[in-house]
Amino acid sequence: MSTQTVRLKFLGIAMREFREQTDVTPQQAAKTLGRAVSKITRLEKGQNGLTVAEAEKLLRLYQVTDEAQVAEVLDLARTSRRRGHWAGHRSTIPLGLRPYIEFEQDASRHRSYGMELVPGLLQTPNYTRVMLLRPGPAKVAPEDIDRVVQTRIDRQQTLFGDSPAEAHFVLSESCLRRHYGTNRVMHEQMLHLAEMALRPNIVIQILPFRVPGTTFGFKIMRIPAPAPSQRDPLDLVYVETLHNSDYLDDMPSVQDYDSLWSYLSAAALGPEDSRRMILSAAQEYE
Repeated sequence: MSTQTVRLKFLGIAMREFREQTDVTPQQAAKTLGRAVSKITRLEKGQNGLTVAEAEKLLRLYQVTDEAQVAEVLDLARTSRRRGHWAGHRSTIPLGLRPYIEFEQDASRHRSYGMELVPGLLQTPNYTRVMLLRPGPAKVAPEDIDRVVQTRIDRQQTLFGDSPAEAHFVLSESCLRRHYGTNRVMHEQMLHLAEMALRPNIVIQILPFRVPGTTFGFKIMRIPAPAPSQRDPLDLVYVETLHNSDYLDDMPSVQDYDSLWSYLSAAALGPEDSRRMILSAAQEYE
């Protein structure tokens, strides 16, 4: 079953579309439920759900009579409160990062541009430990390090198994040159990148210093609709800063990031040349 976050997101998308098709205002929808307008705003952003009774009231207001559409919404309302696999990792995942983790796990395709750090899905445990121990406001207590590292390892399983997600990474050359930990840690990390680049579901490209890049990293995830919905997959852009993160799914934003991705992947070295550069970096760390 899809994660709670994904089911809430698709519930919000469906209810927003139905409301807009009938020209019902958020105020009118909220009045029908006897709730504040913020209830509808958060619902349509995928930040909270509905009871089955609330969903039925809104479906009547929105004049939704198609049996398949009604069944889809009621199923999402009924199941979006269930916690999934990642509930057991809540103590090791910051509150603001939990939606991202669940989107990541449900994604069938990842496109990620890394600026300075090797992306989490490609990190070795030792590289992750160094990242967690580096100076900064997001420090992890020493007694939590092993659990956080294990959570990262568990997240990486989305790239393995019988039906692994497709993943395409464009990494700035900085990811190879920026030194974290000892030479041994970096050598191991470079060899791991080279090994991952051989997997049939993974593409890794390096954007060399001589090519203009961007001043920020981002990720585009394609998330299939929860079964049995027939909705199109959702393309979701994730952009993170020190204190905030944005989830963008409106068409103009997605198209802008898709265009930026097209430029970066075209400007980067091809997969074979990129792997040679990664192995060359590994030799430098020996």
